[in-house]
Amino acid sequence: MNKRKRKLFLKIFFILVIVQLIIGFTDILLTSAASSLSSITSFMLTIFSFPIGLISRNLPFYSGEGIYVTLLFWALNLILQTIAVYVFFRLVKRVKTN
Repeated sequence: MNKRKRKLFLKIFFILVIVQLIIGFTDILLTSAASSLSSITSFMLTIFSFPIGLISRNLPFYSGEGIYVTLLFWALNLILQTIAVYVFFRLVKRVKTN
């Protein structure tokens, strides 16, 4: 993997980290405030739990196994999502050049 490809991969990874952290904290705040908007953020967390969420509904965010295992599942999920988005961008770029 050359430097340019690695830079794109890391950029996608950190964008996903930031977006998921913001949505996670927003969901916590809205749920504790008993807001009806928490249903929207809960749905967004469900979307962000794919592909590892297919194994169990509670993964990766609500594993119940402790903070370290939850962080491990979240990191694994982020890496899988980053790979999927990276491959999508590479395929779109390849189609545009042909």
